[in-house]
Amino acid sequence: MNRRRKHHRGLPRRVIVNHGAFYFFAPEPMRNPWTQEEQRWIKLCRFEEGEAVMYERLGFLMKEKKLVSGTMPNLCEEWKQRKLARYTPAVRKEYERMADFIAEKLEEFTVADVKARTITVFLRKYFAEKNNTAQKYVNVLRKMFKMAISEMGLRDDNPCDQLDLSDYETKRREVLPSHEVIAKIREAALTGKDGLPTESGPMFQCIVDMAYLCWQRAIDVRMLRDAQIEGGAIRFKPTKTAKSSGKMVDIAITPSIDAVIERAKAIKRKYKIISPYLFPSTKGTPYTKTGLHSMWRRAKERAQVTDDVVFKDLRALGATDAARQGKDKKQIQTRLAHTSGRTSEIYIKEVIAERSEMDVALPWSPPNIETGN
Repeated sequence: MNRRRKHHRGLPRRVIVNHGAFYFFAPEPMRNPWTQEEQRWIKLCRFEEGEAVMYERLGFLMKEKKLVSGTMPNLCEEWKQRKLARYTPAVRKEYERMADFIAEKLEEFTVADVKARTITVFLRKYFAEKNNTAQKYVNVLRKMFKMAISEMGLRDDNPCDQLDLSDYETKRREVLPSHEVIAKIREAALTGKDGLPTESGPMFQCIVDMAYLCWQRAIDVRMLRDAQIEGGAIRFKPTKTAKSSGKMVDIAITPSIDAVIERAKAIKRKYKIISPYLFPSTKGTPYTKTGLHSMWRRAKERAQVTDDVVFKDLRALGATDAARQGKDKKQIQTRLAHTSGRTSEIYIKEVIAERSEMDVALPWSPPNIETGN
């Protein structure tokens, strides 16, 4: 039973007036929504601002479960604040979206109350037919609970470790566009629906060609800088693995790659574009992810291509073509900037027969054809 207050009577529980301001004393440290610091004494407002403002801010504080330590919304918020700075803006934005979704759907749970079954029900309810998305959410939840264990001391086990994910096995993408389909999309990019030439078409073709020739991801091609071209090679440091393996690859400038570079430079001169990027928009900035995919989608529609072909398929098409031509698998792995050959196999969409030319002699005497002995 709480003892009777001797001071600050008439104020809400845990609220006092001190140094000319209303303060809330939290039972445990919580994130101050106005300073973003972990505190127990949280200033609500100045005394002269009045009780109406104090009650408004106190109501906000009590309603926001993400501010209450030990709740799932709070874990999601803490994970965003502590762990996402090292990721690229695009990845950070996606992780923030996923964390907010988890906070909303598991709002009534404390971190300690979440069991493997809780997550199983969550996955089945929202991602029953979306295996890849389900796996991504499990990955985020695993990271969150790892932080809850090691840094926040909110539990001793990770419920994600007990999950049965056999119903959510992901299948590798099997789509491999033909050269004819890519050629149609490239050509359609040059002319708009109105039949007039598009301003972005020629540069879009350069981006497509470079993606096919170098097998790099869309972000690393559209963000390619002139400064990365040096000494007869282009240095790529894949954004996706920059924080993990940190692997880089120097791709030698072949005549085909050089031709793409010169076309891009000619376009920049034509439109008087001053930019450090090799494939900029007319504003001098690199094309955004949305912008590039929008150009691809519109060109695909104008080309009347109905196949499920996306920009990233160019990477797999280039690797598969190289395998068809008998290129060394180690070289294919190097160009894809993979640390594992097994990962590279995912990008080769056909079973390529390996040719053996060893001259093996019999260790015994063959029979005489004339005598049969």
